[in-house]
Amino acid sequence: MTDNAKTDTAVSTARATRRSFLGRSLATSAGILAAHAVTWPAAASAQGVGGAQTRLNFRDIQRQENDHVAFLLSALGSNARPKPTFQNLLQPNFREFFEVSQDLENTGVGAYLGAAPVIFDRGVLAAAGSIALIEGRHAGWVNTLVNDRITVNVFGQEQSFERPLTIAEVVSLAGPFIASLNGGPALTFSLTPSAANDVAILNFALALEFLEAEFYNLNVPEFFGHGK
Repeated sequence: MTDNAKTDTAVSTARATRRSFLGRSLATSAGILAAHAVTWPAAASAQGVGGAQTRLNFRDIQRQENDHVAFLLSALGSNARPKPTFQNLLQPNFREFFEVSQDLENTGVGAYLGAAPVIFDRGVLAAAGSIALIEGRHAGWVNTLVNDRITVNVFGQEQSFERPLTIAEVVSLAGPFIASLNGGPALTFSLTPSAANDVAILNFALALEFLEAEFYNLNVPEFFGHGK
């Protein structure tokens, strides 16, 4: 193993331990309601935790993730994967909700960047880039909400150039939230560009967008209520 690989492994382990991102437990509704009063310091307090601007931003993120799903379903047509069954998405308090949101958004950014070099079609690349840039806006805002540097990645590394994620890293980060692929294709794609492989890449992205949309569809109404 190279020194760089060892460093990445150590950072990944530390990040996973610090955030307990993998294997979060599904909370009961009663526990969630009781935990909503948890205080949150610094940046999140300044934005009001459950205040108007934070609520508006998370509702925007929820809508945009659902828009991404709808776009990818339309682009893939009959080739679109079925929606996976998810688990452990409902969070027990604001802090856990914000931190999982941070990790999901940063995973999405790294996943799109990791796939970009092997996208064959320019139109597909442009569409993926458009989604990735919105994911980056989400990630930067949520990073600051939890008092992290604006450009930290999913491993907690502050960066001037985004670090792409490998397929294995994306699966490691998102996999614990997926109970079943429901007969859909495996979470992978080839590293050799081709038109057929673009379909696999879009289905890989769709699985992540399904995950993010479901996360917000469950948690945004729970923490901020329904409405605009």
